[in-house]
Amino acid sequence: MTVEIQNAPSKAKFYTGYTFTALSILFLLMDAGIKFTTNPHVVEAQTQLGFPMGLTPAIGVVALVCTALYALPTTSILGALLLTGYLGGAIALHLRVDNPLFSHTLFPIYVALFIWGGIWLREDRLRDLFPITSPSALPSPSKKLVRTGYVLTALSALFMLFTAIMKFVYVAPAGSPPPMFPLHHIHHLAYIEIGCTLLYLFPATSFLGAVLMTAYLGGATAVSLRGGESVGASLVPAFVGVVVWAGLWLRDARLPRLFPVRSAASR
Repeated sequence: MTVEIQNAPSKAKFYTGYTFTALSILFLLMDAGIKFTTNPHVVEAQTQLGFPMGLTPAIGVVALVCTALYALPTTSILGALLLTGYLGGAIALHLRVDNPLFSHTLFPIYVALFIWGGIWLREDRLRDLFPITSPSALPSPSKKLVRTGYVLTALSALFMLFTAIMKFVYVAPAGSPPPMFPLHHIHHLAYIEIGCTLLYLFPATSFLGAVLMTAYLGGATAVSLRGGESVGASLVPAFVGVVVWAGLWLRDARLPRLFPVRSAASR
């Protein structure tokens, strides 16, 4: 029997991590709870963002589910990942209406730093993967799994690069309705897609790239919902995100030990 020895984080890291986690959870619960009310600030914000008020309670439910997964130790990393997509949606909606950069558009990033920082300080295995992946001492997955993982990785990367290229070359036909995202930001989105994809493809930053792609795809989902697309069409980016993580999960033996559910022995 192989016995794994894991260095426990220092008490300072441990308590700081739980402090970050607790603050994140309190903020997320407040943010989700207020979406079930008719608070004038909520109505004003949703109107300014152009997001349908009828979808606001559903967004609150999504936030509560993601926060609950984040609060449970066995699913905390899965919860952090889902919250990353949720916060990416908030960034996209603020960017779409050109809200102030540091106080509005980047605010979800501040929250994400607390969310991930809380786990990162307590979890050695996450520090081995994020932001820079260290060499793994674990046995490699089977060749079949690795090949399947690389196929899924290639497909998701090609999709992201294709959508980025289209943003540089596409010209809307005359008389077509205005795009869901302002034209002056379209090239910025393409650069973000390319940057995230390159980080995802580079082995040392593959986990970081997948996290950033999750945030971007969450933004794409939010913008589609805001534009009146059907739920099915709006969830296409979420499906791409599943493929992104499946490719990484299959070819790195450390990921199955982190999420979706961690056993008591892996913490």
